[in-house]
Amino acid sequence: MRKILRFRLALFILPLFFNAASSQSNHFAYAVTSVNKNGSEWVALRKLDTRTGEFSSMLLNMTDMSKAAPVLINAATANNNPLPAINSGVAAIAYDRKTNRLYYVPMNDDQLRYVDLTTMAVNSVISQSFSKTGNYPLQPASPITRLVIAPDGYGYTITNDGNHLFRFTTNGTPVLSDLGELVDDPLNNEMGIHNPCANSGGDLVADDAGYLYLITGSNRVFKVDTKTRVTSFLATISGLPKQFTTNGAAVEENGKLLVSSTAYTDAYFIVDSQTWNALPFPANQPMYGTADLANSNVLHTKTTAWPILFLNRLTDNPGKIKIFPNPVLYDEVSIQFDGLIPGKYTIQLADVVGRKLIEQKVIITRQTQTETMHIPGVTAQGGYNIRLLNEKNAVVGTQKLAVERW
Repeated sequence: MRKILRFRLALFILPLFFNAASSQSNHFAYAVTSVNKNGSEWVALRKLDTRTGEFSSMLLNMTDMSKAAPVLINAATANNNPLPAINSGVAAIAYDRKTNRLYYVPMNDDQLRYVDLTTMAVNSVISQSFSKTGNYPLQPASPITRLVIAPDGYGYTITNDGNHLFRFTTNGTPVLSDLGELVDDPLNNEMGIHNPCANSGGDLVADDAGYLYLITGSNRVFKVDTKTRVTSFLATISGLPKQFTTNGAAVEENGKLLVSSTAYTDAYFIVDSQTWNALPFPANQPMYGTADLANSNVLHTKTTAWPILFLNRLTDNPGKIKIFPNPVLYDEVSIQFDGLIPGKYTIQLADVVGRKLIEQKVIITRQTQTETMHIPGVTAQGGYNIRLLNEKNAVVGTQKLAVERW
């Protein structure tokens, strides 16, 4: 009877969980297009419905001072305007769903800026630039053209020569860091990453396993490990028209790659990340030439077996702890304690076979107390246990935690 109840409860809970998971994917992407179809000034910010192919009207002309008065984080200097110069264009954007910010870099300089999408105010970190952070001369002919916000909460960009992998924070005032030069996988052979002629332009996306994918203007695909900086050549996208050069990339709601071009406007293309073959995006209207795309979805590269584990290990011993949010999406989970005896406790994050992954000490002093545990961005999607141990290492409460990496 007990097994039957567990099975029925699992059947009830799992569909709810999967519905919640699927609802986290965006069915839109922000796009930097020309003002008019067949134009070549890349300044119009629009929203693209990735189900229908419909564009919104212009949300922001990224050179129009009257529509978006800048809010400077640091005082502007004579040579550092808060918005790009007229007709300079924008070819690098990244959307952070957590802060509802659209980060971008204009083509006439390399300063990181962002649009607060709630107010449409434009913010600029005048004191920082990528060339200053990386200690190299600013080269207007080689602008920053690819940006992405990864599931670890950081933004990333890579210079065209592959000599600088940059990371920036997304909470509060952005802080830039140069992580160093990309390292070629030995199997890359002649398809090395340090070739600015062949590997310039394009865009970046992230996957659900902690990797970045660089799709260059020449439609080459490289996989980047942000921790080791080892970069592997995967493929050249097949099925694209000869004149198609990848300028924008995002991930549609089913976890497949969507690419756009400024040189080819008859269609965008959906790319299968297993075969790297492209098929036309089924839009019901002509597409704008697009210099960049951005949303918060990630490529689906992993299949986890944790739903089956949930069926086998459904029973919790909640004791006097509660956790939220659950599932956790943004690498932090709050743990609330109620009615515990004051004293020293240990919080553990363990996988479903009981292996301890994280341990955190806490001192309980109040009747109700809440602590925060950081879940590293490299933690794989799946099911985990939060365990609470007292000073004698006895478990006084457990809760199931689902980690999503969509």
